[in-house]
Amino acid sequence: MEIQNGLEDYWRMENKTAIREKILSNNFTRKDYFVFKNNVQLIKQIYHPDLTTGIDLPEAITQMAEDSTKLRNIAVIYVVLFLILLFRDDKVPVLINITVVTIVLLIVLWTNACQRHLPVSTELRLMKLAIRMRKILKARAREEKARIKAEKKRQRAG
Repeated sequence: MEIQNGLEDYWRMENKTAIREKILSNNFTRKDYFVFKNNVQLIKQIYHPDLTTGIDLPEAITQMAEDSTKLRNIAVIYVVLFLILLFRDDKVPVLINITVVTIVLLIVLWTNACQRHLPVSTELRLMKLAIRMRKILKARAREEKARIKAEKKRQRAG
């Protein structure tokens, strides 16, 4: 049991190191880091200290990157719609549709950034970070799911 816990701790440390490297190589500006730091401080003020003990700056940035991936789904729909419209005969309606869809996509991006008190450029960098970190985030999600499952088993047994 102790060996397994030691391996899990090692995995988490390797995971955190990989996350930090990805964050540092993502070209965030000082202003971005300042915004992230303010968001972490705001979260720690709003929520109970027991809930925010594990939240540090890299963890908050990772969570924000995960949250920004919902816009990626809209981008996939945009690309599919673009490809469908591209093969139509009439080019004028296609250009109008593509323009409208692009404007809607930009408005969604802007509103999402405003809701989270981030500049649009930072939101785009967070999306880029989420794409670069998808393997780490998937492993983290599996780890969390396994932990919750084990906890439920212990509760049923005990």
